[in-house]
Amino acid sequence: MVAETPEAVLADLDALVGLVPVKAAVHRLADVHRLNAHRRAAGEPVLEQPLDLVFAGDPGTAEDEVARIVARLYAALGLLPEAKVAEVGREHLVGSDEAQTRLRVEAAVAAAAGGVLFVDDAHVLVAGGPGDQGDVAVTALVQAMAVPERSFAVILSGPTEPMRLIARHHPALAPAFEDVIEFPRYTPDELVELFGRQAAALGIAVPDDVRAAVEAHLAEVHAGGRFRDTRYVPALVEEMYARLAGRALEDGDLADPEHRAFAVSDVPPVAAALPAETGLRVGFSAP
Repeated sequence: MVAETPEAVLADLDALVGLVPVKAAVHRLADVHRLNAHRRAAGEPVLEQPLDLVFAGDPGTAEDEVARIVARLYAALGLLPEAKVAEVGREHLVGSDEAQTRLRVEAAVAAAAGGVLFVDDAHVLVAGGPGDQGDVAVTALVQAMAVPERSFAVILSGPTEPMRLIARHHPALAPAFEDVIEFPRYTPDELVELFGRQAAALGIAVPDDVRAAVEAHLAEVHAGGRFRDTRYVPALVEEMYARLAGRALEDGDLADPEHRAFAVSDVPPVAAALPAETGLRVGFSAP
């Protein structure tokens, strides 16, 4: 298998919708690591750049996708042996008691060996305060990160303000917080572009009148201060696909090409959008 080049990985990063400050930050990291590699080879001193990172911002802003790109970048630069990501949350790290919690952290670290351990919603680990098993998990993770010459990097991800709790409770994580990458919310235009890409991936056309209706829908959603992330767009596409299916099957003739293009009637009213109780996905009420 031919190894990826840093340029190819960064091109995939740049192809993502929006995320301008995130892209700039990752490019900056790549530049520093590349310069350090050149200076080390020449026997010159370097300013060490930690591999651990913190992603801060609203959920659903492509943090997991960028984490996978960072893992590929580290491998392409020769900083880590593998371009893999072990993604974990509180449910993977916290056990019923301290012994179980430490075993789970050890398992997560083992799964990430050679690559990146991506801890999503890391702030949830300390939500219970001192003595909570989440706090034990963070302590165990800090200890694993302190091992000399460890073969994995850690990326902690969570909302900006709650993530500061981790920094306060666990000063040993300070090096990771030296590189905080802020993930901005998507703009209405960026959400529309995400929608267009997902429709294109399905081979479904979006006529101009439908695009205008989707733009108005997403502008209203964004102005309302909710669902301003990538989780809303797949839910919208799924709802519109279901409506298209019902419309296409009304006459029982799927040979008709109408199922290959969305119609304005497929765009649901914003009021039909319902957040799941978990906050992990969005659904729609019946028409």
